Amino acid sequence: MTFDPFGDFDTEGYLQNSLKLKDPLEVKESEHLAFEASIDDALAYLAKKKSIDYKAVLKTHETLFSGFYPWAGKDRNELVPHLAVFKGSPDDPRHTVFERPELIKRSVEYALELAANKKRFRDRPGEVMGQLASAHPFLDGNGRTILLIYMELSYRARFAIDWSKTNKDVYLRALSDEIGAPCEGHLDEYLRPFVMDITSRDEWPEMIGGIKGLDGLDKEGITYEKLDNPEVQKLYKTYRAKPLE
Repeated sequence: MTFDPFGDFDTEGYLQNSLKLKDPLEVKESEHLAFEASIDDALAYLAKKKSIDYKAVLKTHETLFSGFYPWAGKDRNELVPHLAVFKGSPDDPRHTVFERPELIKRSVEYALELAANKKRFRDRPGEVMGQLASAHPFLDGNGRTILLIYMELSYRARFAIDWSKTNKDVYLRALSDEIGAPCEGHLDEYLRPFVMDITSRDEWPEMIGGIKGLDGLDKEGITYEKLDNPEVQKLYKTYRAKPLE
């Protein structure tokens, strides 16, 4: 099923992109060109921010993707507040349920609070990433936006992840497990071996260039349903319901 939350794919293309493209490969290539053309501006914006808040997350997305998506910088709660978004099918053991639209802002703000505890952040590097990813603020461009936010937050805690040494598929599995069970340290365990000291943002372009599959949260098996669907309501009540250890 084509991801078509606006219901106008036939006339406006994938997610109302500015070129009205429909072919997945063309969309992916054009979207990434917009990202590459804007990444320096986004990084410079974040570096100048005294503190990173929810508005900064929205602005980063707008900076990165407004050249391709006219709605860039607006979250799901503003665009499609009536829809729930998932990754994978319900019968898939790694089926991912992203945050309800009205709770996205709170979820991101909680991640930012966690990152403010710099020692905890470094000791548990997957916790903040998992929280940001579970919020899934945008219809597309989440992986790359979250990455830049995460890199700035970790820089302020004086560490970085050596992303060039990570494996896309293993990382996405760990991230999916983290979202489903955020208290069990799945992503902490995966990322800890790649934690490194950092003293300059000058190292970032090379790091970002070494990361593969940044759109893994946005283009692979994304589905949606109306929030008032009884089955969806039931799913939200049971998902991430494991007791804390």
